[in-house]
Amino acid sequence: MAYELIAKVNPPIENGCFVFGLDDCAYSIVAEITPSVTMGLFDFNSIGVAVDSLLNPPSVVLAEYLRQESLMTDPADKTDWPLYISYMPDVKTKIGSIYDTTNLKLGRHMNGEVIQEYGIQIKICSDVFNDGWAKIEALSLRLDIIKNEGISVNSEEYVIRFVSRSGPPIYIGVEDGTKKRKLFVLNCLINLCRI
Repeated sequence: MAYELIAKVNPPIENGCFVFGLDDCAYSIVAEITPSVTMGLFDFNSIGVAVDSLLNPPSVVLAEYLRQESLMTDPADKTDWPLYISYMPDVKTKIGSIYDTTNLKLGRHMNGEVIQEYGIQIKICSDVFNDGWAKIEALSLRLDIIKNEGISVNSEEYVIRFVSRSGPPIYIGVEDGTKKRKLFVLNCLINLCRI
């Protein structure tokens, strides 16, 4: 099967592959060039995406980013505002948790790669209303300014392209069975890739 490639600029060729970048993520197309007068016809035997999957859940990547930005801490540090992944222990207040939620499928490239944003929920728990609100608001404001931030998680490199909040932070009330733990949530979608 032959496809006609019309381009204003010739992409660089490395080891017989056309290599191009999209938002700091590497992709390559493996193609056999069919000679023609214009060099515009290509026979695509196989199309491959060089880096096509996340090796860590999006919640783990964003949690590491928030810890590196000193907005939250590692639970092992035993300080205020530890960020737990996928659960919130009931042992203390001034803590947070981050969860993976429903993803949003945006479409699919012709090579089969699915384009999606990953659903995230951040939950903050505090015994003092104003402290909890200040923390969830600080997280919200920081997420709003993320733009192509690089982060390393478990020896893998990622780029967080952006985080899109689905709305403002929400106070959801006092945790069931307690009188002190006030809960706040922030729902968002994260667009990231492994590089």
